Amino acid sequence: MNRNFRRPIAWLWAAAFCVILAGAAMADDLVIIGNPNLPAPSLEAKELQRIYMGKQTRWGNDLAIVPVMLKSGTVHDTFVESYLGRSVHRFVTYWRQMVFTGKGMPPRSFTSENELVDFVAKTPGSVGYASARANVQSVKVILIAGD
Repeated sequence: MNRNFRRPIAWLWAAAFCVILAGAAMADDLVIIGNPNLPAPSLEAKELQRIYMGKQTRWGNDLAIVPVMLKSGTVHDTFVESYLGRSVHRFVTYWRQMVFTGKGMPPRSFTSENELVDFVAKTPGSVGYASARANVQSVKVILIAGD
C-alpha cells in the first residue's frame, strides 16, 4: 500500500476517535432527573431507553411514568444519541410511526431546561434530563447503571 495513502486513513481514524470521545464527554454534561418522590435512585440504561421509546409506562410501585424532553438543541441531541442510542432523525421517525399507528404518544417536550425541571419537580412519576449546569435542586438526580 502506498505510504501517502496510509496517512489520510490514520487521520480519519484519529478524527473518528476524537468525535467518539467528544460524544462521551458531552454525555457526561447531562444529568437524568426525576420527580423527588420517585421510588428508585437509579435506572438501568436499557430501562431509560424503554421509557423514552414508550415501552415501559409504569414504575415498580405502579405509578405512571411521565417522560419529558427538550424540543431541540445540543442537550436534546446528546441525550437521544448517547442515552437512547439513536440519531435524532431515527427517534423522531420512530415517534411519528407510533403516533400514526395509534400505538403511543411521544414524551412531552419543553423549550427550556427551566420549564422541564420545574415540570419534573411538580409532576409525580416524571423523568427527564438537563445539562449538568442546570439548577436541579428541586428534583432527584438519577444515576444510570450499565452506561
